[in-house]
Amino acid sequence: MNKDQKVVELMNLMARYSPAGLVFVDKDGRWLAANKAFSEITGYTLEDIPDGRTWFEKAFPEKEEREKIKKLWIEDHKKAETLEREFEITCRNGQKRWVSLRSSFLPEGQTVLSIQDITARKTLEKEKEKNELFYQTLLETIPDMVVVTDEQGYIRYISDSAVKFLGYDRAEELVGKNNQNFFPPEEMETVYRVGELIQKMGTLSPFITAVQRKDGQKRSIELSIGHIPPRENLPGVYLAIFRDITDRLELEQRLRQMLQEKEVLIREIHHRVKNNLQLILSLLRLQFYESSEPQVKAALKDAMNRVRSIALIYEGLLRNERIDRINLKPYFEKIAAHVLNLFAEKAKKIQVNVEVEEIEVDISLAHPCGLILSELMANALKHAFPEGTGTLTITLKKSQDGLVHLTVADDGVGLPSDLSPSNLNSLGWQIIHDLVDQLSGKIEVKVEKGTEITISFPTSPSV
Repeated sequence: MNKDQKVVELMNLMARYSPAGLVFVDKDGRWLAANKAFSEITGYTLEDIPDGRTWFEKAFPEKEEREKIKKLWIEDHKKAETLEREFEITCRNGQKRWVSLRSSFLPEGQTVLSIQDITARKTLEKEKEKNELFYQTLLETIPDMVVVTDEQGYIRYISDSAVKFLGYDRAEELVGKNNQNFFPPEEMETVYRVGELIQKMGTLSPFITAVQRKDGQKRSIELSIGHIPPRENLPGVYLAIFRDITDRLELEQRLRQMLQEKEVLIREIHHRVKNNLQLILSLLRLQFYESSEPQVKAALKDAMNRVRSIALIYEGLLRNERIDRINLKPYFEKIAAHVLNLFAEKAKKIQVNVEVEEIEVDISLAHPCGLILSELMANALKHAFPEGTGTLTITLKKSQDGLVHLTVADDGVGLPSDLSPSNLNSLGWQIIHDLVDQLSGKIEVKVEKGTEITISFPTSPSV
């Protein structure tokens, strides 16, 4: 065997065992030879495909697609260029396969076709495109705006909503730019500090900053950033999700201002009410000292006690941080001190114990609470200790069911056996019953070694 014969034999072996399908076509379009790999890929043999026309009809059964591919083939043949094209063909068993087809045109008009099966690669590419489309659609449909940058801060992806928010028409205008270009100069120190924190922590959310639009307008945003480190063949990126909160911040500022103005107004009203009550109290006191009738003086004294109890509420509100709720402990302690001072002569030898918990109630409940305590203490000091000695105990506590319990107990003479709070007709008891109704509460009386009266009520008014 001479050298040329050896070369031919070697080429035949290469064609026979090549993983790529090889077909030799003469200048008239007849298929003269095809290797085993071609049949394994397509399922066809030379008996199935004697010429180029048959190949096009079998591999591309749809006429429109076939004519388009034939046109490409003719153009490539005229140019005699070795080009690689990718097609989806129909195999002999009817299945679809993607192949890479390379046509090599020889000087004497023959053609060598090289076919490789790329179905697996195409499937992965389609799956990747599908996933990319899914995640892109996901990013575009979430209500917040999204920007993805590389680890140097250059934009790789930006959602349409973010593009429009920044005042641009197309994402291509922003992709490739550094995200620092969109922060105003006064925010750069914050941006650098945030960058350092994200490198340490991996994520940071949310924080408020400002960005500058294309037209120079500044907008406030709430921004969350996460770092996705590099893995396998994927580079590391930063994912930023943000929303425009400019209008919200402006509204919050207006509401805060309105609230401050309202609070100032309410405190001024409370101050004037307190002053008016003090004026009424002064007038009652003058009338008290000018009157010589014991019954009139007693009535005026009771009226002074009630007015002073109401006035103490407004004194507490003016010092309180909140104007909608009040702590009963300091309020009750002041009322107790006031009533004891009012009945100083009778209370000289009476031991008074005040055990009051820190309990906050709605401001609308404070007036009736204070008046009830004032009435109950006044009644006890006037009637329970005819000998001038004894013990008066005031307790205020909150039970597990959320109710507040005010108890005024004495070890005095108690109520007569034929009397109870329900059939007493004094003004004081009428006031107490009316006030308990205002509290949506209930009253309980025990007469054992004295009198114990408990008022139970919720901390907020009933709707």
